[in-house]
Amino acid sequence: MTTHDNSFCRWSFWVRPGTSWAEAFAQNFASPDIQMWPEETDAVPAYFEWASPHLNDTASFEELTDRTTALKAVFDGAMLLACGSSFHPFDLTSLTAADPRDRPAPSHLPLPGDVRAEPFSPFYIQKKVSRHLDPLDDPVARNVFLARYDDVTRSILKYTAVQGLTYLTLYAYRDWMKSGGWDDAKIALEAGWSKSMLSDFTNTANNPAYLGPFSRHGGTSIAPKRPIRLEDAEGPMRKAIGSFLLTRASEVNLKNKWLSISV
Repeated sequence: MTTHDNSFCRWSFWVRPGTSWAEAFAQNFASPDIQMWPEETDAVPAYFEWASPHLNDTASFEELTDRTTALKAVFDGAMLLACGSSFHPFDLTSLTAADPRDRPAPSHLPLPGDVRAEPFSPFYIQKKVSRHLDPLDDPVARNVFLARYDDVTRSILKYTAVQGLTYLTLYAYRDWMKSGGWDDAKIALEAGWSKSMLSDFTNTANNPAYLGPFSRHGGTSIAPKRPIRLEDAEGPMRKAIGSFLLTRASEVNLKNKWLSISV
């Protein structure tokens, strides 16, 4: 079953993920917000097109640049949450117009633009879309779709894309979860940690004696007795924030929002 429809994307970008999973990902990724399809070739595709209907109604190349930057950050953040640090965000190159009447277009936008821009088209989010683009069962597509309706999710995904999966980002997840009503006991439970392990993580992330320039704080301190390595903290904290985003999806009734626009 086709999981993309590139016919309604006004603009697309060529990308080269350079990873073996890209072809399978493009074939199976169903999303009303992001489209990705491989080049036409008899060999294993090296290049793919990345596109979104949210870019269709941009009125200038400056607006196109900013919205693309913001939307790509939402996508990259969702990918990093789902795949971890094994995902390396790819560059968008070679802007292509689907309609010749949109030419001449600059082959390369001055990316990145302003990542703080609104990533979603207020016109497109109200349009009906094919039910075959159901995003709810895929964590990447679901979180991008959720970011349409939830400012917290949008902020988390953008922050993740801009900062990467660092101690700063993982600690920021704790801040977002606590602001959303979760206490440390709940965060530790969702991470699969004990409360003392979560405490060890926060002590590590805040400690300039152990992390130096990678610490959340400056100054001097005593190194933590039980430091948590970044590679050991990443998975549990991604798991916890993933559970938190599922609660956000439930709170905004994401399933009903999908049913209201799918045909």
